Amino acid sequence: MTNEAGNTAFSIATTGYEFYYFRLYDKTHGTLAYEQFGECGENIRMHTDSLSPDVHSYKVVLFGRDGVAYSHGKFIKEGGNNWVYLLSVVSDNLGSSLMTFVLPLIVLDLTGSGIHLSIISSFETLPFLLLGLPFGAIVDRCDIRKVLIRSDAIRFGGYALLAAVLSARSNATVTLIAIYLVTLVIGCTNVFSSVSEITFISYFVSKSDYSKMNSIVYGIQYTAGLLIPLAGGALYSVVPMGLLALICAACFLLSAGAILLMRVGSSKGAGGLRGPVPAAVRTVIGDTRQGLSYLKTRRVVLYPLVLAALFNLLTGNFQNDSLVIMRKSLSFTSGQVGLVMSVTAMGALAGTFIVNLLNRSFKFETVLIANFLVQMCFRLLFVAFGNIFAVAATLFVVDLCQSVLNIIIITNRQNLVETRYLGRVTSIYKAVLIGVNSLGFIYGGTLSNTFGPRNAVLWSGVEILILTMIGIGAYAHLNKERTTDE
Repeated sequence: MTNEAGNTAFSIATTGYEFYYFRLYDKTHGTLAYEQFGECGENIRMHTDSLSPDVHSYKVVLFGRDGVAYSHGKFIKEGGNNWVYLLSVVSDNLGSSLMTFVLPLIVLDLTGSGIHLSIISSFETLPFLLLGLPFGAIVDRCDIRKVLIRSDAIRFGGYALLAAVLSARSNATVTLIAIYLVTLVIGCTNVFSSVSEITFISYFVSKSDYSKMNSIVYGIQYTAGLLIPLAGGALYSVVPMGLLALICAACFLLSAGAILLMRVGSSKGAGGLRGPVPAAVRTVIGDTRQGLSYLKTRRVVLYPLVLAALFNLLTGNFQNDSLVIMRKSLSFTSGQVGLVMSVTAMGALAGTFIVNLLNRSFKFETVLIANFLVQMCFRLLFVAFGNIFAVAATLFVVDLCQSVLNIIIITNRQNLVETRYLGRVTSIYKAVLIGVNSLGFIYGGTLSNTFGPRNAVLWSGVEILILTMIGIGAYAHLNKERTTDE
């Protein structure tokens, strides 16, 4: 592949093929370094003396009369990047998990009202609904590594500012306004970072190792969700709020530093968005429309999105309702709340172990509908108990089911959607499913504030049952059409 002078060369016999397409990738910078397309002769040889010895990842595709006839590639990655990236993932999840646990307690203790929790939660997710589609198209044309670094820098600055406000012991109104502003800014930032982080892995991990790396990342996420509430529950009662916010800020600074140290870059893809602003806007709109048009023509891909979105709308405020019930109705201490949240995180982790068995044993729609029914039952059981062990057990099952639901939705989409549309469809799914949670917080928060959190959870159980019946009817109709077509 690489000659003695450090120049890159490649040759392959192409007898019987008509056209070839060849690409070289720069390992150090993570960018497309060279590409060539042309008609095949007896063999083809690519050679360039302008590339460094690090350019040794390649892909070649040969086309015959019936389309792609041969595809081969060799992607040599820098293994040390994996550990640096995982350091970023660990620090990122530590900061996110600690703030996810601490912020609702701060708001609840500051205001004594559950409606503010719903507003804060909507600020965290509403940007996905409003900005997810255009931001996803923009990220596809940006340097992803720089997007991640700048996102972490913004989160560091936001939480450092919040730490200063909390440490200054400002009045409740000023503190609440600061929380609102920081949450909104970071919510917008998270749209960029969450869309980028999945793509970023492909620039330093071999394709055969994607599943392994994703499993490690999710394992870190759920482990942080398990351990941080335990530590946060103990720290919250003895450590000043401002210091806790500063610890979160430091975690994101460490995450940005780790990515900065990685010896890898990322391509801007499709030539970036340079040029006149109107032209760039038209490009983003065009990319978005392609994904939406595809989704409308594939009901087997559309139905799971609609059902999951409605489920998120009906249950989006459940975590806030459960927190209010535990703190106000059941008088749980912050340590007890932390214990319960750690148990629920164990449920999410357990879901990752059983989901593969469920996928192998049952159809997607069967698991989806059964998941709705089980979640409905255990959400209703939650409001019936007052014992901490019973509360933890019911929430364990709820989070287990939610973990399974998230994974089967992702897997089903990957199985059904062609690769050339997968990025756009994934962006639509993420924008809708995460974004609609903000509407769920507002809807559920209003019900909770009007009728009480227990009655709000009971009503959501009735709504989930209705949604389940709709899902059964929709898939029965779809399966009937499939049978008729066959």
